[in-house]
Amino acid sequence: MSAAASSSTPPPGGERMIDVFLRYMRAEGARVVFGVPGGLLHPLFAAVERDDELQLVVAKHEAGAAFMADGFARAGHGLAVCAGTSGPGATNLLTGVAVAYSDGIPLLVITGQAPSHALGKGAAQETPPEDIDIVAMFKPVTKYSTMVQGPRRMSHHLRRALRLALTGRPGPVHLNVPVDFWEQPADEQWFKPSSYRPTTEVFDRNRVAEASRALVEAENPVLLVGSGVATARAQQHVRALAELLPARVATSPRAKGVFPEDHPLSLGVMGIGGHRAARQTLLGEGVDVLMTMGASLSETTTLNWHPDFRPRTALIQLDISVDRIARNYPVDVPLVGDAQTITIELIYHIHRLVREGRAPKSTWDEHPAIVKDHRYYDSPEERMSDRTPLTPQRWRVELDEALSDDAIIFSDIGGHMLFNIHDLVIGSNREFYLNLGFGSMGHGTCAPVGAALARPDRPVVAIIGDACFTMNGLDLLTAAEYDVNVLWIVENNQMHGITWHGSKLVGDGSPMEAVRYKRPLDVAGIARAMGLHAWIIDRPEQLGQVMAEALAQSGPKLIEIRVDGEIVPPLGPRAKAIAGFRDR
Repeated sequence: MSAAASSSTPPPGGERMIDVFLRYMRAEGARVVFGVPGGLLHPLFAAVERDDELQLVVAKHEAGAAFMADGFARAGHGLAVCAGTSGPGATNLLTGVAVAYSDGIPLLVITGQAPSHALGKGAAQETPPEDIDIVAMFKPVTKYSTMVQGPRRMSHHLRRALRLALTGRPGPVHLNVPVDFWEQPADEQWFKPSSYRPTTEVFDRNRVAEASRALVEAENPVLLVGSGVATARAQQHVRALAELLPARVATSPRAKGVFPEDHPLSLGVMGIGGHRAARQTLLGEGVDVLMTMGASLSETTTLNWHPDFRPRTALIQLDISVDRIARNYPVDVPLVGDAQTITIELIYHIHRLVREGRAPKSTWDEHPAIVKDHRYYDSPEERMSDRTPLTPQRWRVELDEALSDDAIIFSDIGGHMLFNIHDLVIGSNREFYLNLGFGSMGHGTCAPVGAALARPDRPVVAIIGDACFTMNGLDLLTAAEYDVNVLWIVENNQMHGITWHGSKLVGDGSPMEAVRYKRPLDVAGIARAMGLHAWIIDRPEQLGQVMAEALAQSGPKLIEIRVDGEIVPPLGPRAKAIAGFRDR
């Protein structure tokens, strides 16, 4: 009999703690646990492997496991679970958990601990509060971190963790569990998720009315859309609001595509790697009312907190976290709450104002339309170039034509990220994911594995750099072992490109030679050795046919694209400050 079946019939003396844990996981819709098994968490991993309703995915490194869980949660729009044994297993998870915390991704993180009777005695890989305090390590990068003090306390801590992970601004939570507790009786009184997790669909009606009036009176309203809109599943509602006014719309870099970039009202991306139309509009003198929606107004979005970012008349800021309201700019109308709920209410109020004879005063229809041909981008000549080595811009033009409209696209961190932000088009049915909050290399390499498990109905494509591949690429073995359907596109310029180009902007302007590879890196060869189908592209007009071949193959595959590394990524204005380099 499976663990899933046996857990419904409590053993003598009541359910074990492991039974309680698995029952809550199934109730919350968790389907996969990502991790690297080890002795001090063996009971959990063994139970998951036996469970008919759960899948255990063993990564090659705990950071990769956390990244995969993050990708599962982003694409699956729900809870994901990752786990690591005590000691280094736990600390290896930290970077991936920090990424999830920065971007508001709900993860349940479980770490192993020495048996309760050995705590404080110096057991192998022990991490107690009085020594190497693993609970304290996780506290800055989670919404909740605690050690479970006994098997009968698991359900209390688990419900609290799940409530915090999935309510308000989502985020990771962490439970550290002594290994001997898992098989002990728990005597749980069952709570359904709806009984311990409230919704946060609340808003200030007076403030919504005030914002509605400001938007209706605006002659040049602009919406700045952040990733919080995607978290709230409010994309279609924001589009309806923009079309109702009409308002032009920019997104933050991390929210690229949350408002479709092929829409006539789209200004593209505002911020690092972004588009001229967005910069000129938001930093110009024309905008009278700016409404930010689920955008934290961070350095990468505001071009180092540009002083011209504030509009002439009113700044409206919508965010589920009160702490993010007016953090960097004074706000005229604060809206605290869920983006979908508040946007629906805004639309309702604006329709009521229209019925009362107060039609929106927006004049955007009188302005010239933004033509999104090659001239829309910063380097149109590179997008059309037929030369070799291949330009990074040119192959992205070809990729846009080859990708299906329903593709889920991940970008890793580096120079390739800036070309992805600037030169790719994310239309209404595509999804784009980028961990620009914490900015960890390797996330865009591993997270697509989780995304493909969460969304097997959609093509999943990861666009990464050669340095990201060398940092976390061994987890492509995980995709091969589980036959996960992901296509990696590795832009190979034989160096850490953003560091190379950035190093020429600081100090005496000498490039950092150490970040260029001393020996050519054969990405496709390494991928084939791991069991992936692999192709190499090094000139224009190859990608379309290779993409067709790759997407027709099931399982993991990789395309290595060898490019001209001398082409500078589109850092845009204030490049040195935004990229982390000081001004010369």
